[in-house]
Amino acid sequence: MLRAGILIVDDDPIAAEFARLTLELDGYEIRTASDGQAAILAIEEEMPAIVLCDVQMPGLCGHEFLCHARPRWPTLPIIMLTVQADVADVVRFIQAGASNYLVKPIHPEPLRCAVKQALVERSARSEASGPTESSGILGTSMAMIDARRLIALAGRTEFNVLIVGETGTGKELVARGIHAASARRSGPFLAENCAAVPTDLFESEFFGHQRGAYTGAAGDHRGRIEVADKGTLFLDELEMLSPAHQAKLLRVMEDGEVRPVGATAARPISVRYVAATNREPAGMLERGELRSDLYYRLRGFEIRLPPLRERPEDIRPLVHHIVGQDRRVSPCVLEFLESRPWPGNVRELQCALRWALSVAGEATLRIDHFVNRSIHAPPPHGRSGARIE
Repeated sequence: MLRAGILIVDDDPIAAEFARLTLELDGYEIRTASDGQAAILAIEEEMPAIVLCDVQMPGLCGHEFLCHARPRWPTLPIIMLTVQADVADVVRFIQAGASNYLVKPIHPEPLRCAVKQALVERSARSEASGPTESSGILGTSMAMIDARRLIALAGRTEFNVLIVGETGTGKELVARGIHAASARRSGPFLAENCAAVPTDLFESEFFGHQRGAYTGAAGDHRGRIEVADKGTLFLDELEMLSPAHQAKLLRVMEDGEVRPVGATAARPISVRYVAATNREPAGMLERGELRSDLYYRLRGFEIRLPPLRERPEDIRPLVHHIVGQDRRVSPCVLEFLESRPWPGNVRELQCALRWALSVAGEATLRIDHFVNRSIHAPPPHGRSGARIE
């Protein structure tokens, strides 16, 4: 029996059922999805051996799914299903990375042949296609699906990355996911909060110093950049670096070497930089808070994380992840949490849930378990600042 898993993506239940029955008779394990977004979530949950994908679907259509999936999972065979074999469309599918295409209505024998050929091609490809994705970025919204795609793509490059998002949206998780998906994953990952570095100690903290470089320098000190050699340095709250310090950091990034304070010679280093800010880069550039040359050096990839209030569909999976899949949560609590604006985003949601869990003990989570916790309420009549205490 062939136990290879096949994912069938088709909004037509009759066509999907026919393909499922045909392939199950040959011993394949089958899962189905009704659109491209559901298909991506299904692949994230469990990688199939092959995907059969219809072209015309509501929401994320087959071509959009293909364009998303191909760079993210380059070894996954994707067979497109189309009603008419228009030459221009077929060329477009192949150029986008489709392994094959079948014309609907599908007949059993061509379907079996296409699947067998795809399995042979997959087994012949290199298995060293990179590490399994494990960014920790949860959510079923297209915004989070796209964030996970960009994490996977950024991981395959050596480009620096700029992450933009409000406080609590998970910028460090994204940075760690990029590092874990990269060729540098065996090297160090260092997270540095730029707001926590005293201005007069910037060079010592980032570049290091030698013994006697200044009063109190009793020994040699390796800076954060040198410690991150062969790995990734995450610069959180980039906006807190002064323009003068940004210029010094830029010089190290461009030269690929660092000279500790008090040293006469520079040391070569190989570091990937991932920076994060909770401010809009365009505004910082306009106000002179961010040097344009540093911005363009960091912006090899730019990943934007939307606030939780713009993706309420992500709250339920986040709640179940935070409290545990086995923990009972009443439906009214989920509706209550989905109605909050969460200005602190996922971090605020996490803190509120931990508080409620401590109050509830072993009981099912209810709304009254949140009553002594300050939870932001939706602004009445368009006004902000209202709270439920």
